[in-house]
Amino acid sequence: MITRKTRRGIIAMVLLTAFSYWVGRDGETVSREQVTGIDPKLNYVLRDFELQFYDDNGQPTINMQAPMLRNNPDLQLGTIENPVIKLNQMDTIWNLTSDSANVTADKEFVNLIGAVHVQRLEPSSGSWLELDTSEVEIEVTPQTASTIQPVSMFDGYNQANAIGLDLDMKANTFKLKQQVKATYAVN
Repeated sequence: MITRKTRRGIIAMVLLTAFSYWVGRDGETVSREQVTGIDPKLNYVLRDFELQFYDDNGQPTINMQAPMLRNNPDLQLGTIENPVIKLNQMDTIWNLTSDSANVTADKEFVNLIGAVHVQRLEPSSGSWLELDTSEVEIEVTPQTASTIQPVSMFDGYNQANAIGLDLDMKANTFKLKQQVKATYAVN
């Protein structure tokens, strides 16, 4: 059985709760001012990220993985640590790795820096080619790459070393620029 004092306490609590709700509800109807002048450029860091690009037919074309991506909106430059890039073409797979990479804001230019390793695989024939250098500049849309640094190339039989390289990944051609030294295996 509830005493008269307890009953009055319960009624007082219900009235105070209703009053608090009513006062709080009126405050919510006040319109908030819109914030203006926010800079849409973002300074961010992504950790353990993976990007996948697809062609018009839904087939994977480019896959990029890395432990860290930093975006600097002031420089309009993205910096990627230890990128692993895989480019799928009709009959060729390109694997690219480096210590770091810089990507422009328009995503059209990638500069691989450090221990750059490029591997071209042709699954149908089993042939492959490995290329090592210290820096490669990639133009994304035409799928070309170049360097002015020393380059070492090996295909399992033949070895070529040079200073500088132009590479066309679509046409699957390369041009060694200067001081070319090659050793060819006789079949």
